[in-house]
Amino acid sequence: MDYDVAVSFAEEQRTAVGEVVEEWRQRGLTVLHGPDQTHEWWSHKESGDLPDARVRFFLPFVSSVDDFTAAMLRAVKAGDEHVLPVLVGDIAVPAELLHPHVAYLWDRAEELTEALAARVEGASLSAPVAEIVRKAMEFVPVAAAVPATFSRYAEQDVAMRYLGEQFAAALPGLERRGFAGTVHVGDARIAVRIERAGDTVYALDIQRGGIGGDETVNFVVGRHDAGSACSNGWARPVYDLDAGAAVLELHDLSVLGRGTEPCSYSREALFAALWQRINTVLAATVG
Repeated sequence: MDYDVAVSFAEEQRTAVGEVVEEWRQRGLTVLHGPDQTHEWWSHKESGDLPDARVRFFLPFVSSVDDFTAAMLRAVKAGDEHVLPVLVGDIAVPAELLHPHVAYLWDRAEELTEALAARVEGASLSAPVAEIVRKAMEFVPVAAAVPATFSRYAEQDVAMRYLGEQFAAALPGLERRGFAGTVHVGDARIAVRIERAGDTVYALDIQRGGIGGDETVNFVVGRHDAGSACSNGWARPVYDLDAGAAVLELHDLSVLGRGTEPCSYSREALFAALWQRINTVLAATVG
């Protein structure tokens, strides 16, 4: 028997998918949909156990990326015209599974129904659903790679700008504790100074470039002569393949006092660590 579409869904999507399928049927689409046809059901069936039916499209509802749904997304990226993932909610699809020429159907019920009906009307011949599913699951995972557009210097710019903004916002709050905090934000240097009764109790310079290379963010604690080449630590922008995002790899000589082993921070986490260190020093000063 031929169907317009077959669906696959996660267990928690059962009710919602049933409602969407009913809307499709009222629109005149024929749907291969069973109450047990979850992602797990489809992925664990042998070809001979899958439904003996032909479909124009196989639609997996994707609310999280597991092995099965990742295989479906890879199939689409590889050009399989029979697989149409329906992205549910605010799911973030890994960068390696995205492609500029791939159009995914979103879970806006009315728009989805109209888009699907148009696809079905212009669809080519149907194919055995068992063949569609098994073929999609055979695609080899795409190895994660650093994006070609990743730039250490652009990330350095973002980190310097972010740290300057955060210190400018945080330092005025020290007045309640009896300290005066100032920050000078320049293109190549952020100078943080904290005083008590006119005496400098903490100084931090954050510099563009330095010992680690001109793409790094360099940290110098304490007052020093202008132009001196000292460093208490430096951070290099790197791309974290597991996180799928840029991070700062900190080489901590003494800026945080957490050891010399490189440690990766988001820019938000790095500012939080720097601010915590400052508060520890100030607490000791008062004590």
